[in-house]
Amino acid sequence: MAEQETSDGRIDLTDLVDYPRETLDIELKTWIDLADKIAQAKLARHIAALANHGGGYLVFGFRDDQSVAEERPTELSAYSRDTFGKIVTRYLTPAFQCDVELVRSSAGPVFPVVRVPSHGPMPVGAKADGPHDAKGQPQGIRAGAYYIRKPGPKSEAVLGMEDWQPLIRRCVLSDRDSLLADIGRAVQPRAERPSVAETDRLSAWHDASAERWRRIVAGAAALRWPVPIVANHCQLSYMLLSEAGVAIPPGDLRPLLEQANREVRQTVFTGWSMFYPFTRPEIAAALHPEHDDGTGIDVLESNLIGDGNFDTSLPDYWRYAADGRATILRPYREDRPRSVQEQGRSAGSWLSPETVIRETAELVAHARTMAERCGGERVAFRCSWRGLAGREIDDFGGIYWSPGRSAQADQRTTAGTWEVPVLVADWHSVVAELSCPVLSLFGFRDCTAELVAGLAPRFVKL
Repeated sequence: MAEQETSDGRIDLTDLVDYPRETLDIELKTWIDLADKIAQAKLARHIAALANHGGGYLVFGFRDDQSVAEERPTELSAYSRDTFGKIVTRYLTPAFQCDVELVRSSAGPVFPVVRVPSHGPMPVGAKADGPHDAKGQPQGIRAGAYYIRKPGPKSEAVLGMEDWQPLIRRCVLSDRDSLLADIGRAVQPRAERPSVAETDRLSAWHDASAERWRRIVAGAAALRWPVPIVANHCQLSYMLLSEAGVAIPPGDLRPLLEQANREVRQTVFTGWSMFYPFTRPEIAAALHPEHDDGTGIDVLESNLIGDGNFDTSLPDYWRYAADGRATILRPYREDRPRSVQEQGRSAGSWLSPETVIRETAELVAHARTMAERCGGERVAFRCSWRGLAGREIDDFGGIYWSPGRSAQADQRTTAGTWEVPVLVADWHSVVAELSCPVLSLFGFRDCTAELVAGLAPRFVKL
């Protein structure tokens, strides 16, 4: 994945245009006349199918064989949010907003990418026919039909229960969030006191994963990072809990994480998602035994460090165990060479409050989503930040914090356990309890659930 990013971390859309492919999540389209009514109807069908799939992307400028399409337009102003908003309003119900990003490929040309959000408690249906042909048949889309993504990939109408089943399940899960939120409002939104066994188990997983990561970092002979990663990073972990236990078939881990990724992006989406199961061979997530001696349960592991000569934005390392334990270790975005260049601050000298809160929010959203899918009733969290001493509070563009506040302590670990309904109904408070103690080391006294709620609209940047 080529490093083409902004200061707020937008990067993985570049992968869509550097390595174009068609999947159930991605539809490639050539350059088309967006004023053409038939083309609009066909796009509406694809948008409906992607929404009913749980979200996805329309990528323009490529043929079905992944080659770059010829006859490129002289300008791309037609590929706008307004254009696709009108298409959705004209043909689909319930209406929703698609985001449009002009993404520059590593080779130089810019390509429009349309992000289609997931449906909500109701599936997305067609409310109008496309233009009729000479025989009176609608072209592109038919009123009353519900479209889904099918192998091919294709965007086709739902035909039977086999097609309806996964769509209905996602709608039920979405509606369940609303129900859980109602229940959660009646629940005291405080962390439960976890059992000693639960605390010890999550702590052991957290520490063992950190030790495995340190060995990988030590073996990365070509590693180039402005500050020592082992001393300057965060580690965010969680564990799904249930009276019956959580057991995920190892073969289901990747598709479950792909589905969770789509759902989490409704809450946090900067373009570089946690626990994202990349598929490129050199960075693809792979199954490993939990322990180095080959024992333990299966763990899906993703290592973006390699030999250290990585071409990604952040050298993430994450593990997801088949019993619902998860952890991710990553250096600070603030220390990236690009961030140093754009901010004019040296690596290791500052910390972004928004990033601390946003990444904690992403972890909480991911845990809640996986708990809903895997039978988790509660979630235990353990979060650690290292390399804080001497850093000063600052932020990426658009936010001003009072300067001059720096940390004297070098590390902070927070933990807590919450019922899933609370993670739905009062996630702002959960995020505040896990992240605010870090910022308090800087004399930051304004970190509250209300601050998290106020920052939340900034968490979806794409």
